[in-house]
Amino acid sequence: MSGDSLKVYPGSWAMTVVCGASGTGRTRFAYALAAQYNGHVVDTSDVLAAVRAMTGPGRIPELSYQDAEDWRDLVEAEGPGPRQKQPLRGTAEELAAARLRAADVLTPAVRAVMAEQPRLHLDGLYEYPHTVVTGRHALPTLAWDFAVILTETREQIHANLASRYSHDSSLDVRVEASTRVQDELLRRGRDHGKTQCHVVCVAARPWDDAVGRARREMTDRWDSSNALG
Repeated sequence: MSGDSLKVYPGSWAMTVVCGASGTGRTRFAYALAAQYNGHVVDTSDVLAAVRAMTGPGRIPELSYQDAEDWRDLVEAEGPGPRQKQPLRGTAEELAAARLRAADVLTPAVRAVMAEQPRLHLDGLYEYPHTVVTGRHALPTLAWDFAVILTETREQIHANLASRYSHDSSLDVRVEASTRVQDELLRRGRDHGKTQCHVVCVAARPWDDAVGRARREMTDRWDSSNALG
């Protein structure tokens, strides 16, 4: 790196994993958090796409599962008349379990990408921006520095998904699947937080200060000896 070094902010852990079920505002939150720290975002969906392209369902079937978030645009191709969106297949329990199985199988690939991200150094020459890892398959157990689990009430998840999947007969299944995923993320976060990693749960509402509340948690636990690698 040449020229002026990038500014390292107090509370800027080298890497933060942002987790959240569908309908919590996870992606929006992650990008807003990264912007606060002059950072960038790594999305696990990109890792999934790369692994799928190189393997296929025959080699890693867990990664070819039906994802509720991808299902909204699929249509029935047979029969006369207008093409209709297919109803979501599977129960909420099955969809949530498939999502979490895929996340577990994808973990080594995500960790390999994380390991290639630059770490922060305070030598005046090599100060790198914060990395935020997020996406559908981001788990709190990926974090070695800091993890944020963004949460929503069931009612708000329903409202958020309803705005995205209008006129969807599978809306209730989507909401239940997201709620189950959120519960499992919280459980894993509690267990992982018992190690040296910091894991905090942040309510998405009120949205205006969600990132601010997360930053305060991060700053309270931050010091240069344990955060900058």
